[in-house]
Amino acid sequence: MHGDGQRPSRPTHLTIRRSGMSGDTSNARLWANADVWIAPLGTALPADANTAFGAGWSLVGLLDGDDGFPETRDEDTNDKFAWGGDIVRSSRTHFKFTKKFSVLEDNPTTRSLIWPGSTPTAIVVPKPVPVLVAFETRDPEVGIVYRKITAGHAIVAVDGDVDQNETDLQKVTLAAVIYPDTSTTPATLFVQQTSLAVASLAIAPATKSLTAGQIGSLAATATLTDTTTRDVTLHPSTIWSTSAAAKATVRYGYVTGVAAGTATITATYMGVSGTCAVTVS
Repeated sequence: MHGDGQRPSRPTHLTIRRSGMSGDTSNARLWANADVWIAPLGTALPADANTAFGAGWSLVGLLDGDDGFPETRDEDTNDKFAWGGDIVRSSRTHFKFTKKFSVLEDNPTTRSLIWPGSTPTAIVVPKPVPVLVAFETRDPEVGIVYRKITAGHAIVAVDGDVDQNETDLQKVTLAAVIYPDTSTTPATLFVQQTSLAVASLAIAPATKSLTAGQIGSLAATATLTDTTTRDVTLHPSTIWSTSAAAKATVRYGYVTGVAAGTATITATYMGVSGTCAVTVS
């Protein structure tokens, strides 16, 4: 652990060897199949990736696999510099997340996205409405299903030109601007689901004593529904939080005592949480 309690730096490159490699090829993903589902706001989400989409969810149909699901992140960054030119602070605002997909079918679901508000007999000026969008990718070789479902909602609109000709399959690229669920802190863009659901999350140790200014480490271990376990302490989807930042703070599983008192440290992974009771003296 670094002396400042920050997360250790990661390697900047990946080396693959033909034999004796240290990586796990079962963790490499080749998404051979995918679907996009659309639903009105308020529609119930499936319980997990092993549960089929229920009433209210509609498939957009065939997708262009070469285009995939490209993602774009936009935000304004304002760097602050000290006298002499050294950067000391940065602020980030106006974050915007866009996810695209290209549809190959003309059906009621795609028409509702391409020409919202139109009817079979009249095309009106499109005015996109908020919807729920679920992106599902599947790696059949290893049996993994991965879903990203909008936690808030999305506004879907046509991206680029639409062409009709005699040689090419008609394709329409749609861009979904993701509006996060702002009732959470930080705001949540997506609900993530995998076919290996998390049964429980254990934080070790379950209790910890620190002095003010002292740093201690915690470990988060997820038990999946097939009874296997995985260390998710530094997993990007693991969210660490504290019930009392004035007493103890947490970052990447490292807890820092601030002042005498108690705090509950919580780690949440794939919707399942575990806690550690921290006492600062």
